[in-house]
Amino acid sequence: MTNPGNNRKNADGQTIIFFMMVLFILFFVVIWIFDLHKAIYVKSVSRNAGDSAALIAARWQGITLNLIGDLNIMHAMALSASNTEAEAAITNMQARLCYVGPMIAMMASQQAAKNNGIFPNPDFDTLLNEHAHQVRYDYPSQINPEDGTPLFSEPYPGCWPEYASMLELIAKDGVVAGPDNAHLYTDYTGGHVLLLIDFYEALAGRSWCWFYEHEPTLLKDYQNFFPCWWPALPEPPHEVYMNSEIFGLGLNKQITRLSDLTDENTVNAIATERQIPGELNTTGMTANAIWYAYGAPWKTWDIMTDSTFPITGTLKPQYNYAGADAVIRVDANIMRLTPSGKDKTKSHTVTWTAAAKPFGYLADNQRPNAFDVVLPAFRAVRLFPIDASSAPSGGAYNIAWRKHIEQHLPVYMENGPQPGSSCLYCQALMTWEDNDFRQSGIAWLSTNSWQCTFTSGPGGRGGGTRRGH
Repeated sequence: MTNPGNNRKNADGQTIIFFMMVLFILFFVVIWIFDLHKAIYVKSVSRNAGDSAALIAARWQGITLNLIGDLNIMHAMALSASNTEAEAAITNMQARLCYVGPMIAMMASQQAAKNNGIFPNPDFDTLLNEHAHQVRYDYPSQINPEDGTPLFSEPYPGCWPEYASMLELIAKDGVVAGPDNAHLYTDYTGGHVLLLIDFYEALAGRSWCWFYEHEPTLLKDYQNFFPCWWPALPEPPHEVYMNSEIFGLGLNKQITRLSDLTDENTVNAIATERQIPGELNTTGMTANAIWYAYGAPWKTWDIMTDSTFPITGTLKPQYNYAGADAVIRVDANIMRLTPSGKDKTKSHTVTWTAAAKPFGYLADNQRPNAFDVVLPAFRAVRLFPIDASSAPSGGAYNIAWRKHIEQHLPVYMENGPQPGSSCLYCQALMTWEDNDFRQSGIAWLSTNSWQCTFTSGPGGRGGGTRRGH
């Protein structure tokens, strides 16, 4: 006979095992939900921090441009009154504003991101401190070997020490929002396939359409690295340094008559609106002087009117201009509780990038740069798609990309691919050396290149940008 007590004990034991299995499953469900909610929260915080940082930086760009425009009008008034001391003071102030204004924008963007719960990024701090050291010690000492002149001439006396001090102060307080469209004076500015992050992303994702659209013969032409197949990397360009490397305004100086840049009625109307004292006369309009004007970046905003860009609606004529903008990168770490599979790390990084720019118009809905000279016209700031911004390839504060360009790429150009490197971009170059890999791309394009034509998106606009937000 079966002992009823044994059956009850067996049933109790099975119940305990089943209960423990349920608790085990519930435990992982709970921590998975916790991780999910934490990821959603961090992404939301990062987005708010990046957007607000970009908007406040752009607002300070607009404020600075308005101040420089006001000073242009004051300069005309000073010329009219033959006040040479005021003329010199105004020109000096404008030169300083081209650096001080963007640095205030940089500081304000950090505070905006911190107010949204983002903590300082040690990698961003290091990058800014290293550049501050370069500005303080390398910029003043670099000499042009051809004529012995300073390679980085100061836009005004004492600029480099002052600029370096501002960078160091920001780094000391902690950088949370990296200026992702920073254009350092020692940076490459393109002109080479290996300087395009899109090339590496196409290799990693086997995006053969990128080659079809941008480098249609590269897959067939390339043989192997040795001897170095690639053309030499271009030298960083050297220019007249009058705009900040971070959140630069894109201005230049013109020595000419104000009447060659704008008309007297416009100057008088804006002076009255802005309550700028003084009386403009013929001398103020016709005397040769230094005027702060819009530079090369202030062209029509062609990408926003291109049929391949994914936007809806029509860009208003008064806003159809590129120029000063602010792009922000925010990196935030998420600590996980759930198992991570092959990845042994307990955290991953969430990156949010945002772009904003100052908008405005002159009378009759004219673009702010309807006249070459800078006039106070900026009234608002708005976010806009990053791919329509001045952000360089990959982003100036993409640390891994910057390290590859500055440290790994010169070694590659000298010695070829580096097996075993932990750099993702270096690994992509190793993949590129595989002839079978390149042949697979050639074979795919030979029968599927028709798929590389982007179809029209909403409102008749096409797709195909890297970052649409």
